[in-house]
Amino acid sequence: MTRPFLIAHWSNVVLLTFEAPEELVRAQVAPGVEPDRWNGKTHVSLVALEMRDVRLRGWRILGFAAHPQVNFRVYARHGAHPAVTFVRELVPSRIIAAVGRLRYGEPFQAARISARVVAGTDGVSAEYRFGLDAPRHRLVVTGSRDSAVPAASTFEHYLKERTYGVRTDRHGRPRAFRVEHPPWAIRKIVSVDYAVDFGTLYGPAWEFLNRAPDGQTLR
Repeated sequence: MTRPFLIAHWSNVVLLTFEAPEELVRAQVAPGVEPDRWNGKTHVSLVALEMRDVRLRGWRILGFAAHPQVNFRVYARHGAHPAVTFVRELVPSRIIAAVGRLRYGEPFQAARISARVVAGTDGVSAEYRFGLDAPRHRLVVTGSRDSAVPAASTFEHYLKERTYGVRTDRHGRPRAFRVEHPPWAIRKIVSVDYAVDFGTLYGPAWEFLNRAPDGQTLR
């Protein structure tokens, strides 16, 4: 059996999700790959998380076993399978970013990222601050202490259970990698506070999200 390239424990995952024009989503996906839709609408998500116990080909690399990450993704279909395409993936290491770009063709970029998680008797709060040259942007979410796996018919399941990542290679062809994990439980959202300049981080086409109604948050 082929050993997976990367194994990691994803923790304290926060998704901030917005509707987005289909033509803008389509512009991000590889030729022949279709945007995915929920109730006829296409979506994007800002995803903040902590990666722990990271292993490459089964090996733990000193200094890279744990780090926060913030990615911005659109939703697509790889054949019959739910997939995502990353617009940009922010990591707090120039080395990780360079390997991701040069070896795997993924849109990694080094950034300043901090993560702070506080668990209390009534709930759990996760705070992410990030930015290309300084942590100018923030995402703070408080969720219930209890969590549960949502039904397969829900929007929450649609957003989080994605089995492929798809990108365009240097020749303009689609390339995919498979993602496997147990079904994730989610928390009921108590409060959300964020200040993100999407135009600065992801390009002028995404600046409209700065004025969008509050996105749906999933944790």
